[in-house]
Amino acid sequence: MSRPTPYPLQVQVLLWAAANSAAGAAVGLAVGAFRPGGIEPPMILISVLFGNVVGFTALVSSLVLFPRLQAFPRVARMVVLGLALISGAVAGTALVLYLFPLFILQDIRLAVAIAAINGVLALIVGSVVHVYEGLRLRLAESLREVEEVRLVESRLKEQAARAELAALQARINPHFFFNTLNTISSLLEADPAKAEEMVQTLAHLFRYTFKVADAGPVPLDEELRFVEGYLTIEQARFGSRLRVVWDVDPRVRPAPVPGLLLQPIVENAVTHGIAPLEGGGTVRISAHRTGDFLEIEVQDDGAGFGDDPERLVKEGHGLHNIRQRLHTLYAGRASLHLGPAATGRGSVTRLQIPAQKGVLPASRGHGGSPATARIPEMSR
Repeated sequence: MSRPTPYPLQVQVLLWAAANSAAGAAVGLAVGAFRPGGIEPPMILISVLFGNVVGFTALVSSLVLFPRLQAFPRVARMVVLGLALISGAVAGTALVLYLFPLFILQDIRLAVAIAAINGVLALIVGSVVHVYEGLRLRLAESLREVEEVRLVESRLKEQAARAELAALQARINPHFFFNTLNTISSLLEADPAKAEEMVQTLAHLFRYTFKVADAGPVPLDEELRFVEGYLTIEQARFGSRLRVVWDVDPRVRPAPVPGLLLQPIVENAVTHGIAPLEGGGTVRISAHRTGDFLEIEVQDDGAGFGDDPERLVKEGHGLHNIRQRLHTLYAGRASLHLGPAATGRGSVTRLQIPAQKGVLPASRGHGGSPATARIPEMSR
């Protein structure tokens, strides 16, 4: 939110002088038009000088005196400002009359009347200026408070997102940890090399969860590698019952996404879609640019969501956490949709995240996007 920026002092003085001179000249012309002698150049000049006396009295008081009186009580502030405006206008008028003693020579009472009129005008103009300055200061203070609230809200959202991520991390860690240990235990005698590989993969998975808990968005490529490691462990458990297909446009790999975003969705597909079936099934993971969004789909040909896909979100299978994080991080511009697969068998979970400009190339459709059959192994 931008704040109004005042003009530099030199520009303010020039603008004020121009306005004062124009107002004074207008008054001189009006007076000259109705007086018997008509319009006289000295009268115009004196009117311009009087206009600047009134105008600059108001300007100086607003720039010098007004800010220093903000801590004063309202009545005291008004009295001091009023006296300063009248005194400045009378002093300026006396200086003009001293330089151009036409009125004093003609009628001393006229000179006093002019000084009084200029004092009243200075009081009126100064009051308007000070009201404006007061409104401007209140507006600036309101904008500052709004900015502070926005910053606090932003920090709270970030903290909420980190708390949700920590909660998700805590849920993930024990969920498949013991199943993995059981699988490793069963492999120790039958296939020690495979057991050792699983231990290393598990270590990398946990290292990643600790890493993203204290980080911001991560490249989609890292999320895919994390999911690939998770599926490696699940495939060791399920064997040939779990098959995985990757369809990822390499151009979207650098796209930033929230950490630990995909694993709960894939876990949901494995646990609720593939695991209940005796013959298992296939999990298909795809990622492409669609319009202004990065679109990620996790599809399975398993048991499906049933009649109420949103039940899984409401019952807290990690999907509710993801939806809340997306809402927090993207202010409603991201979405998570659950539904039946287009094939009529199984389910599909679709994520849409705003694509950052300069990070993802424009999409030419899925047909023109190269796909990968498998995500490269996690770095050791």
